[in-house]
Amino acid sequence: MNDLFVSKNEFPSSDSESFTTCHPGYMYFFMITYLHCLNKQIEAKLESIVGTNWKANNIWYGVSIDKKLLDTVFGSIKKLEKLFFASGIIKKDDDLRKAKFCTCGEEILPAVQHKYQDLDFRLKSYFVVAQVSSKHIQLSLHQVVKLASPGEDPASIIIQDEMIHIDDVYDTLCKSIMKSLQVNCQVDYCTTHKSQEDTQYDFQSFEIFSNIYRNLKPCVVELLEKNKSNLDMDSKIQLNINTKCGCSINIFLRDIIEVGLMSVIEGITTYILASLTNKKLFGNYVPNYIFVFGDPFNLAQGSKIHKTYSMLMQKAIDDGVYIKQKDTKTFVLRESFFQLPETFLSGKKPYMSERFVTGTLCQVSSNTYGMKISGYTRSIPFTRINSDGDIKNSIGRDGSYLVFIQKGKPVPTKGLIIQINEPKDINLEILRLESSTSTVLDKYTLLHGITPGNTYQLRSNELLYYGIGTYVVECGQISNHLSIKLSRGCMGDIDDYIDQPYYETLNILEPLTLAYI
Repeated sequence: MNDLFVSKNEFPSSDSESFTTCHPGYMYFFMITYLHCLNKQIEAKLESIVGTNWKANNIWYGVSIDKKLLDTVFGSIKKLEKLFFASGIIKKDDDLRKAKFCTCGEEILPAVQHKYQDLDFRLKSYFVVAQVSSKHIQLSLHQVVKLASPGEDPASIIIQDEMIHIDDVYDTLCKSIMKSLQVNCQVDYCTTHKSQEDTQYDFQSFEIFSNIYRNLKPCVVELLEKNKSNLDMDSKIQLNINTKCGCSINIFLRDIIEVGLMSVIEGITTYILASLTNKKLFGNYVPNYIFVFGDPFNLAQGSKIHKTYSMLMQKAIDDGVYIKQKDTKTFVLRESFFQLPETFLSGKKPYMSERFVTGTLCQVSSNTYGMKISGYTRSIPFTRINSDGDIKNSIGRDGSYLVFIQKGKPVPTKGLIIQINEPKDINLEILRLESSTSTVLDKYTLLHGITPGNTYQLRSNELLYYGIGTYVVECGQISNHLSIKLSRGCMGDIDDYIDQPYYETLNILEPLTLAYI
């Protein structure tokens, strides 16, 4: 890799040589290249701070990554960790270099508690962290699992993460302004048309609409930038109506804030507050607090316009909580997610340092669970496959259980795909091993069919009129219950989409168990 970056070869600059690709090989090479370049910058920074002997020191990399970036680019924490090895940032069996990973929003409780010292974070209580970006909102439901004590920080775990995609906030803002212009707009006529003030412009015509809309966003950005230090609601920017003359309209900051910005903010708060009542989000829980981070408009931090955005967001979310008649307290933070830990950790231990000392605190299963497929009178063979259809495990007719949840390990969130050759009227049978079993079994180990424990059943005949061969088994946590969902993996008949449910769920009482892993 080092030889590649010192190469003197010049690459062709012609546009005809460029191309777009989604080939995984190129994408993988790009990510390794990016991390390699990042590592070089880190090493240069370390050398400027510590000196040339920095390599003899222990180096801990605490990596906090945006959840959407992780999901769409890297795929998972495990894959990102492998890229750190592939790019040479860390090496196997190298005790001097270690890395721990988390998504943005984890381990934020100590900094929040430090900022709002009067808040009562009770054990096993819940709070929501909403991170607002220009095209998505990340909602994370936290549960408090450790209280602050002398020398110890409080701690929480994320028990549910949701990503809500929204339209680009600037597009939404400009559309709101355009609707206002179509209803009420004053024209500054050019010299040619000044004597013809009865000239009517149709703001709904495609030519005028497209010309204004195309130039509206840069004008809005420029006007917001001009109001960083002093907020002048009457400040304006002129925008030409068409390309044929100098007739123009004025875009006022007042219109941007009162019409466009408020409309976008109300839309964002609607999504955030839906988490309090929507059972597909966090409606099964009662969060005491909501903390909102992020500036989707990329306004200057600490500027007048940024403070205005924060105040409007706070008022909108407070009004929404009042309308929903909830007792949840809300806080819109003016600091970014990355700034808040810096203010708390100044002069203290580094962010994420606990992960290097004690491990990652997470919720784990109290028991080991296995699964098998059965008919009315006998066990049915099945296979576990990956997303490409490749067979990973084969389970025969002997009634063996396939271990899919391990005792002392996090409950897997990735769906398990199973295929059945005899699909009609099958049951998913779940075995919970006796808690006295001390041996931690490997995942996807086969257990004898007469292994002692409690059994539960999910019946597939509620899903379809006709049998199918592919199902997905998913696991989740609802309050203190382990939720197992069996969903149909393909369509059996068009009527199934009209009259039959898509999935069946089974909730098993599973006490909350925490462990450092």
